[in-house]
Amino acid sequence: MAKAPAKFSDLLSLAYLVVSNRRLLMPINRSFIENLPINPLLAETKIIDEFTKILEESNKSANRDKYYEDFLDLFSFYQVYAAKHSLNILFPPLTNDKKINTGIIINFFENRQKEINEELEDFMAFKKLEEKKVAFESMLSQEVIYSLSDSELNTLYRKLDSVIDSINENFDIRRNLKSRMINLLGILKRDLKPKMPNFDKFWALVGYTGLLYGLYEEKVMKIIDKIKDVLNFIWKIQATAEGLPSTNPVITIIFKGIKPK
Repeated sequence: MAKAPAKFSDLLSLAYLVVSNRRLLMPINRSFIENLPINPLLAETKIIDEFTKILEESNKSANRDKYYEDFLDLFSFYQVYAAKHSLNILFPPLTNDKKINTGIIINFFENRQKEINEELEDFMAFKKLEEKKVAFESMLSQEVIYSLSDSELNTLYRKLDSVIDSINENFDIRRNLKSRMINLLGILKRDLKPKMPNFDKFWALVGYTGLLYGLYEEKVMKIIDKIKDVLNFIWKIQATAEGLPSTNPVITIIFKGIKPK
């Protein structure tokens, strides 16, 4: 049986452990990773901004060499992030010479910053327009618009990724069902925005939990538990927006055999 590919979360955890054992202060830590914006363009900007900050610090120092590991951390993390999000970025190869590598990395970040500046301006203009449209739609329809913070978006994104990983790791689920579920989860991730008019598509996951349990029972409980985790997270956001107390009920999914009459 072919070995399953390493999960993105595992790669990030490994990178985190490596750098955390090397120094007390570092540009990439768990907080930085967990607070990256959902939108790849904004995430790229944050990575580049972090590099720029380190570069400015190094320019004030008499010894730029001591910042080499920081440069390398950001450069390597950027590559992992780009691979995860299928970004079409050409990363230059490095050499065995630290000074040459420092120049290569600095040039890469400076050039990449120029490349995304125009894209970022277009994105921010589009985002502002969409926010205004959502605001006016809410005023006209009098419907509740669910607001998600960056932290909530990141958490929900990770929870959906966790469900996808669990489905991919399960070899009992038939291919067609697995494909449909992963497709739905991909759509849910794609459609996530800071302002959501509803979470209707998420509730399709309830039906899939029934299918999974009916077909595979205990073999898929890990997946079902992760789906319940996603749904409870969504339910909490909806309940809070509707004014329910923080002690609102937790969703429990129970499957019982139905005896024919």
